[in-house]
Amino acid sequence: MRDLRTSGSVGAQGNPADNNFINSDTMPKNDKVQTNPDAITRRRFLQTTGSAAVALPLSVGLLSLLTGCGDSSGEEAPNQPNIILITADDLGWKDLGCFGDEQVKTPNLDGMCEDGVQFTNAFVTAPSCSPSRACLATGQYPHTNGVDGLVHRYPEKSLPPGTPTLASLLAEAGYRTALQGKWHIAVEADPTEFGYDENLSDVIEQFITNDLDIEISLDFIERNRANPFYLEINSKHNHRQADGSFLMDPDFPVDPDSIHVPEYWHLPDWPEIREETAMYYSQTRRLDWIVGRVLGKLEELDLVGSTLIVFLGDNGAPFPGMKMTQYDRGIGTPLIAWGPSRFRSGKQVKGLVSTIDLMPTLLDAAGVAIPDWVEGESILPLLAGEETESTREAIFSEMTYHVEYLPSRAVRTAGWKYIKNYSDNPVGLDQNADMEWAQQLAELPDQPWLAPRVEEELYNLAEDPDEQNNLAGDPGSAEMLDHLRGLLRDHMIATNDPFLDAPFTHDYTPPEEP
Repeated sequence: MRDLRTSGSVGAQGNPADNNFINSDTMPKNDKVQTNPDAITRRRFLQTTGSAAVALPLSVGLLSLLTGCGDSSGEEAPNQPNIILITADDLGWKDLGCFGDEQVKTPNLDGMCEDGVQFTNAFVTAPSCSPSRACLATGQYPHTNGVDGLVHRYPEKSLPPGTPTLASLLAEAGYRTALQGKWHIAVEADPTEFGYDENLSDVIEQFITNDLDIEISLDFIERNRANPFYLEINSKHNHRQADGSFLMDPDFPVDPDSIHVPEYWHLPDWPEIREETAMYYSQTRRLDWIVGRVLGKLEELDLVGSTLIVFLGDNGAPFPGMKMTQYDRGIGTPLIAWGPSRFRSGKQVKGLVSTIDLMPTLLDAAGVAIPDWVEGESILPLLAGEETESTREAIFSEMTYHVEYLPSRAVRTAGWKYIKNYSDNPVGLDQNADMEWAQQLAELPDQPWLAPRVEEELYNLAEDPDEQNNLAGDPGSAEMLDHLRGLLRDHMIATNDPFLDAPFTHDYTPPEEP
């Protein structure tokens, strides 16, 4: 597989467009920075692609950043480093250049992977937005913190105001805290009721539009350059619009005829799905540009050496059989850590990592005591690249509600996945339900999203990475099935999961004949 992080570097022969030179005439309109295309270095870091623009002027300081020497002092981060947590919405775990997708141009995130710490087997605790994000805030599994469904559908599942969170604990330790973008863990309470000193978004930006005025976050960074800050940027890229459609970003267009549907999605390469994929990639490119603006502001203010950035997605891509499922394409996430020298190792962590551990890890990085009620554990040595092997034997994920009742629990080891379903309710098609291509897709035997679910699923990931061959009834896999059942049961006991020993219910209602 071609390495996008170094291919097409400046100095190669061929068209300048192929080498990602800057065309200032097509720069996004809200970026007025003037750039010099002749100064771009080999790594192409902090640069958008094709017709898009770099996020900041090239300077001596930036050239140091581009070559991996961004810490102006060369020293370790202070005891209270600034922390920026960037969450993407519905971004698939392999849908960035540095995670193996050669079709989408994400140079800023690729640069973070190259210079930072990249986690290639990271997983969220729930393949649904609200539960996944509430875990990041509390360090608890959804069935513990109570946010086990979409809170705009089930307001009673909102996180109660005053609940201790990552933001509130950092605020108590002297951090200035703020949130911009999607707010999806409580519907009738403002982020300021959960430890954020500032809510940088109005209701439209929090709940409805995909637009994110990143200049507001950049202003917060500048206003707090002299004191430690925690900034959470929750972009709604790559979520679909309210009507289920995607928008092609005019500044970052993608030609459907130039791409194919990613193989790991396990979807047919139909023209209709390619069109959807092109718009999804367009949103990804805008997301990467947003990240570049943040990186550029840190360099401009000489804050690279004191700021830790963690980037991840909240669940899988918004296509059938991904988001809402316990398969890797539903719970896998592209996790990256980047910042001061201790987080700039250029290493990959290939062991299992769970987002349950991010909240305690960031507290640990800030020198803040981790409360006893936190269910995750600090993985700071992994985040800092001091270790590259995770000690986790398994990660655990769960689903109770999305829009509908979809109870399931799952355990994943390095080579196997076990899923315990508690209802035969179909996964469904989510926002794709009204699309003709999605209805036709669900008629295929390997796309059973409108069919009743079975009680148990077991997959050999080494031989079956797309999780298509259920081995739960295979005598040759009985020992592994029992082992994973035991791991899941122990986890459910340890976390007081209310679905422990719950029966499998038959809730599926067949569609009426026309």
